[in-house]
Amino acid sequence: MENILDFTRAELVQWLEGQGVRSFRAGQIFKWLYIRQADSFDQMTDLSKSMRVLLTDHLKINRLVLADRQVSKDTTEKFLFRLRDGEHVESVLIPEKDHFTLCVSTQVGCAQDCRFCLTAKGGLVRNLTVAEIVSQVRDVRAMLIERGMDPLKLSNLVFMGMGEPLANYRNLIRSLDTITDTDYGLKFSPRRVTVSTSGLVPKIIQLGQDTDVNLAVSLNAVTAELRSTLMPINNTYPLTQLLDAC
Repeated sequence: MENILDFTRAELVQWLEGQGVRSFRAGQIFKWLYIRQADSFDQMTDLSKSMRVLLTDHLKINRLVLADRQVSKDTTEKFLFRLRDGEHVESVLIPEKDHFTLCVSTQVGCAQDCRFCLTAKGGLVRNLTVAEIVSQVRDVRAMLIERGMDPLKLSNLVFMGMGEPLANYRNLIRSLDTITDTDYGLKFSPRRVTVSTSGLVPKIIQLGQDTDVNLAVSLNAVTAELRSTLMPINNTYPLTQLLDAC
């Protein structure tokens, strides 16, 4: 059974039309998922009972499991989420003056082998699904609601958690579709979303063509020689190519 959070709105429209359901229902369902934080299709009271049964029979709504939580002195919070297969990823909620920023993961582990990175020591386990990426944001907003806070105070995202975002490109882009859906989705302005990369040059160019989000590049050295020592990707995509792509 598929997790409905794996669908973009366009993909949900296509699925619904395949079931003989009119496309506008996708917007209603997305509002329940991402704005009203519904955990079951039965909560979606503006849908007919037969439609709720249809959704329940074919799709599911999963949340991540919060395995651990740590809070620093400045109230920054680190969440350890357990995934359905028992793997784990981390997200970090960073308090700002009048809003929150969430640091989001895109992979379990990482294949880039940067010498200074603890995540790299375990290698790449797998890419996160769309649902697993989107759920980090959705679930942290639900925590804010539980605390009596405005969930929209979480207004900024940085894809700087575990993994190389551009190495999980298709799921990253599909996740951003829901995250930046200002009508029915998570309502983030693209100007408040930043994707970080170690330097996957072809995907940097593609990201600029496919999205309006911000780009951050992890350099970690003042010379190309030192960067090659610290970040093996610099041997594949040298600093000159990286800067040209930016």
